Amino acid sequence: MTSKPAGRWRMAALIGAVAVVLIVLALIGGLPRVRARARLERETAQMAVPVVAVIQPKRAPAVRDLVLPASVRAYVEASIFARTTGYLKRWRFDIGARVAAGDLLAELDTPEVDQQLSQARADLATVEANLKLSQITAARYEDLLKTDSVSKQEADNATGDLAAKRALVRSSEANVKRLEDLQSFKKIYAPFSGVVTARNTDVGALINAGATTELFHLAQPERLRVYVNLPEAFIPSAQPGLVAELSVAQYPDRRFPGTLVRTAGAIDPATRTLLVELRVDNPTGVLLPGA
Repeated sequence: MTSKPAGRWRMAALIGAVAVVLIVLALIGGLPRVRARARLERETAQMAVPVVAVIQPKRAPAVRDLVLPASVRAYVEASIFARTTGYLKRWRFDIGARVAAGDLLAELDTPEVDQQLSQARADLATVEANLKLSQITAARYEDLLKTDSVSKQEADNATGDLAAKRALVRSSEANVKRLEDLQSFKKIYAPFSGVVTARNTDVGALINAGATTELFHLAQPERLRVYVNLPEAFIPSAQPGLVAELSVAQYPDRRFPGTLVRTAGAIDPATRTLLVELRVDNPTGVLLPGA
């Protein structure tokens, strides 16, 4: 009799435990949905309130800043080439050296030009001697013509020969002068004061006249030309005297004043920009050409 009530109690406890587990699982599964629903209701309520942004109008600045890339060049610069053919005998200044106008940069050894000049001088001496002989002959024929000792034709031949010899002398003198000028080009001088920024030769190198490779490059860094491609929309403001500021990467906290001096006067059809030139004084040389 006692076993049946005990069995019923066990069954009831088991059913109760299962019911509790089901209730707990239901609560666990439904709680996130309840929370999500509550969050959605709060967000919906917040978004239902209109938000208005208030902006106070202000006067635009009279000056607009326009930042553009630029190319920095020395105000005066030149590539130094050879005007005669020879071998580099010596050079006196390397890159970074400051030179004055007229300083000797390099000297060439020109054996071929020297030989041509010697031959031209010898040819000039020959034609000068022939000229003297023709002058004597022409003078004698003029005297003999007065006494009819020679014919008029012979006198004219002597006079014509004298004129031809004079022309040969002038031609020889011009050839000598040309070769003397070529020989003088064996010494290469600085055309102006500045800094040697490139040296592309060395002792013993063969130098050809008219070669495309420069021997030296000379620049004056005390004043710079700054070239800027200005967009078409800003062209009306590009007037001489316009003030600008130059900034470079190596000095991010410094500004270098410049002045617009000229424009190209025509728009580049490829970029639709106007090339303008600014002048920037650089007395300390802190700015470098090519930046």
